[in-house]
Amino acid sequence: MPQKYKVYFAHRPVIFAHHSIAETLVDKGGELVMSKGKMDTMLIETALHRGAKSVVLSCDDVAASWTYFSAQFEFVQAAGGVVLNPNNQILFIYRLEKWDLPKGKVEDNESVQEGALREVEEECGIHGLHLQQHLCTTWHTYLQNGHPMLKATTWYVMRHDGNVTLTPQTIEGITEVTWLGLHETQEVRKNTYPSVIEVLRHTTDYLGGQRDNHSDIDGGF
Repeated sequence: MPQKYKVYFAHRPVIFAHHSIAETLVDKGGELVMSKGKMDTMLIETALHRGAKSVVLSCDDVAASWTYFSAQFEFVQAAGGVVLNPNNQILFIYRLEKWDLPKGKVEDNESVQEGALREVEEECGIHGLHLQQHLCTTWHTYLQNGHPMLKATTWYVMRHDGNVTLTPQTIEGITEVTWLGLHETQEVRKNTYPSVIEVLRHTTDYLGGQRDNHSDIDGGF
């Protein structure tokens, strides 16, 4: 499949894709824009100002367009975890009046995996985590003291036995930590970030694959 990039800009999805597939990626309420390299950020802002719910940049050279775009931001590497207990419930946090998944900036002296484990432990007061595998990476832009930032958050599936008293990291604005099954996340989805919704979609696929693999081995559960 042709290369593409996805980033959340002002909490709305922006996709950089080759001309051959760009039109097929435009959702209802979205807008198709022809990439102009160094002008793409301005084109995205204009489309969103017109009310576009999403933007697809149709590119001759996807990698070059993405490079022009990302060069306008300071890069931040973050990492986080989708923590699952034995009942496949997910560990959620409530921070700054929104539901979220535990994550944070990776320090200079640690690997991305180490940063993911540390951030989950700090934000949820939890230990004994077992990192399983990389799940997905989400990208989003934001302003920090008026400076444009581009953050890549690398997400990992983690396992825990769930037998622990959870302690929210209140100094980081976290007021609640709780386990929820995917079927219990209706309220979360109403009050969270689009990137978290994307991570939950990947989690659904991951758990579906786990069930399929288990079914192949011993008849399912």
